[in-house]
Amino acid sequence: MLSTTESAEPVGRREQNKIDTRRAIADAAFDLARSEGPGAFTAEQIAARAGVSRRTFFNYFHSAEDALAVRIDGFLELALGVFGRLPQDEPLFDSIIRAFSETTRMEGLSQHGELFRMANSDPDLLRAQLHSWERAEVLIAEALRRRLGPATHDLYLTALVGSVLSCTKAAMRDWAATTAEDATDSGEQLEARILAALTMLRDGFSSPVAVPPADGTAGAGDGAGSQPAEAAVPPPDRLA
Repeated sequence: MLSTTESAEPVGRREQNKIDTRRAIADAAFDLARSEGPGAFTAEQIAARAGVSRRTFFNYFHSAEDALAVRIDGFLELALGVFGRLPQDEPLFDSIIRAFSETTRMEGLSQHGELFRMANSDPDLLRAQLHSWERAEVLIAEALRRRLGPATHDLYLTALVGSVLSCTKAAMRDWAATTAEDATDSGEQLEARILAALTMLRDGFSSPVAVPPADGTAGAGDGAGSQPAEAAVPPPDRLA
């Protein structure tokens, strides 16, 4: 189920109604994607399933594919909320891994995995997902700049965010290639893959054969590949 409000500030009734409507539409789109297949249903069918008008649907989404890809946006909103509340002096990559792990406790990854697989056979859904990843890149960079300070060089942010997202996508591709579609623990397996890839990135890909623990604890807090965020930022004059 789409979830975007667990960690947010309290909202008024009007805003909550909008959140609930958006969630209902997204859930209806996902149900249809499961039963009919991606690309095999229309915005009108989603609206009918969600109990809203066609006009209301298009007030929230541009297409059926957007209503499916919004799950990426919702997960990211939760993760960035968690990241923003973590201690500023915690090593940066430990915070990134911890934010991801804590977010999966609020919203599992099984549906995200299903949609990732669906996009392999639906170019329109794949395009919508790519747009969500592009939005994620911008929002993650903004969150990191708030954490690291305005002097952080653009190249540092671009390379860091690109590395994090590339590792996440690589983990999802590995999961899709090696996990049975009917696996009852597919969401947990996907989480473990992503955590392992992010831990590899944090630890500098130190071992090409050892896969880190799924909890991302290898090297954390013992000086192995983990250092304070401030020490990781190169001086701007060295990047200019």
